Amino acid sequence: MSTQNIKSKKFAGVYHRLLRDKSKTYHITYKNPISKKTERLTIGNSKQGINEAYAHQKRNEIISKLRFGDDPNIPILRIKQTQTTLDDLAENYFKDLLSQRNNKSTKSAKAKYDGHISPILGTVPHTQLSKDHAKKLQRSLMAKKYANQTVNGIIELLSRVVNYNIKNDLINGSNPFFGLKKLKVDGERKRYLNKEEIQKLLEETKKDKVLHLFTLLSLSLGARLNGILTIQKKDIDLKKGIVIIKDHKSNETYQGAIKDNVKEPLEETLKELNNNDYVISYNHGQLSDDKRIQRKLKPILDKLFNQGIEKEDTLNRVVVHTLRHTFASLLAINDTSIYKIMKYMNHKDIKMTMRYAKLAPNSMQDDINTLF
Repeated sequence: MSTQNIKSKKFAGVYHRLLRDKSKTYHITYKNPISKKTERLTIGNSKQGINEAYAHQKRNEIISKLRFGDDPNIPILRIKQTQTTLDDLAENYFKDLLSQRNNKSTKSAKAKYDGHISPILGTVPHTQLSKDHAKKLQRSLMAKKYANQTVNGIIELLSRVVNYNIKNDLINGSNPFFGLKKLKVDGERKRYLNKEEIQKLLEETKKDKVLHLFTLLSLSLGARLNGILTIQKKDIDLKKGIVIIKDHKSNETYQGAIKDNVKEPLEETLKELNNNDYVISYNHGQLSDDKRIQRKLKPILDKLFNQGIEKEDTLNRVVVHTLRHTFASLLAINDTSIYKIMKYMNHKDIKMTMRYAKLAPNSMQDDINTLF
């Protein structure tokens, strides 16, 4: 008999063991809300008609009874429900999320929760959460001079934590943060580099071969920081002039085009690498830490472009992500179709791309003149 517990790909907390006769024995795990211990319970064998869906159903029934009971007046369950805090809900959410996607994006989300949400709302019982709590969090973040877009992202994370617990029957009720009005994001002051500024930056980075290539690729591909860092030699086809880029935000890949004047320095680097080596590397093809790139590039950006600009002025300061905005902004200035820009940026919603539409040249007169 197999001793290996195989986790269900579809249902959380459902496992099976494959027996010698090819049948499967299903069991479930769940956290007892009163003892706070993880319980394990065998549901039955596939020869009895038991399957994953049935095990999942039984798990939900047990969790529902433990958390809420058939009678809401049961004292121990009422006390337990009151004591379940937002931090408890976050623990459920991140434990599951990290088991599925233990990547930088997930770790970053947990760091945002631990740093911004938990200190203010973490001990609030989930039954008492309301829109006023989200507004309190908003005010706290705004007082610290965070950009509206950053504040909106943190509030969205707060809502996702609660939604996860409702969807998985870990708590009852509706999301108290649903419908909360987002802060207005000022899209008129998105900083990008013009062609003269780009040349200054490229000249300054020439002192560091790796950083120079990173800057070239960022400006010519428009990918996010980690998208550039995870490009491997095998992802590049110089003859066709294409590169496969990993979008860590959506956890998928897309195709970019290699600019002609980037091919020569890129080819020089590729000669020294094996197929699985990373192109941007300070250690013989090994993956570079994103913080190392930021530490090297930030002083250069500050020196060239951020003199006299407040640190809190995130809309006007030039940062590593500005290279991605520059890519899209210059495409728009060159009158590239907004739908093409959407594709090149790998945006999922055209609303994200429309911020660049205002940069397109006013060609209305030319369009009218071609009518007749």
